[in-house]
Amino acid sequence: MKRLCRPCLVHFAAIVGSVALIGSTAACGGSSASGSSGSSPAGSDKVSKKVDSIAAMVPKSIAQKGTLTIAAATYPPAVIEPADGAAPTGWDIENVRQIAAVLGLKVNIKIAPFDGIIAGLQAGRYDAATGEIYATPERTKTVTFVTNHASADALMVPVGSKITSADTETDLCGHTLAASLGSAEAALAQKLAGKCKSAGKGAITVKTFKSQAEVNLALKGSRVDAAVSSASQVAYVMSQAKNQFELVELPWAPKYKTGFVLARNADTEKFAKAVQAATDHLIESGELQKILDKFNAGQGLIEKAEILSTAADGSTGSN
Repeated sequence: MKRLCRPCLVHFAAIVGSVALIGSTAACGGSSASGSSGSSPAGSDKVSKKVDSIAAMVPKSIAQKGTLTIAAATYPPAVIEPADGAAPTGWDIENVRQIAAVLGLKVNIKIAPFDGIIAGLQAGRYDAATGEIYATPERTKTVTFVTNHASADALMVPVGSKITSADTETDLCGHTLAASLGSAEAALAQKLAGKCKSAGKGAITVKTFKSQAEVNLALKGSRVDAAVSSASQVAYVMSQAKNQFELVELPWAPKYKTGFVLARNADTEKFAKAVQAATDHLIESGELQKILDKFNAGQGLIEKAEILSTAADGSTGSN
């Protein structure tokens, strides 16, 4: 039975071993509509110190406000909403809190449905967003990313599934796939459905759900054959629901950059450079790596932060 290539086995086993240490108090999928806030990094050992030279780069309007309102969808281990109602944590939440601390800012985390986050940024309801959000060309047309992580997708199937491998894009033809509404995974599943149709093979049925928790429940209840999620999220669910699910690698799936997502406004260009400088500072100091070590088996750190924003002329800029 082929589910993981041998070089990948250690990689994913390490993620499972690491996220299992988070403990049973983390809800695999909390209420995606509830609101939570917090300004102290619950998952990190210390709060990074403000760096005056970097904080001076923050636009005056943001510095005077002092607190960033940040949207996040529950998506363990990037965003973990504790069952006891405590402040959310996870590797992406803690990344953002450390970045804000370097900038001399506080954060107010708002747990929100994933499919409404980009629209909320555009409407000005949030200053920024986080939660392993993939930087896709479509999204960079309307929001700006400052990267701090690299990610990839995998397939989650029930133990004993007939899906034992997916070495090519058409290996999943004839199956029902689940993904979060509005996610890059949902777009990937639709793309696969199109390839199966073009190849004259069995149709792929794509079902989308408002939250990752609903995706997981649909898979557990046999309403779908498999779920497309990030590899770290699949590993997290496997660690929490032991002996129920297995991970199937998708070697052809695109690799994505993820990071801090900023609302597009008059301050964005300047603020993005401040966030980029803060992120590079934390990468160089090793603080972001420590967070990934704690929550994500150390996976996904990048060498330098990039600003990803599609200009009006259609070009993609990064610096």
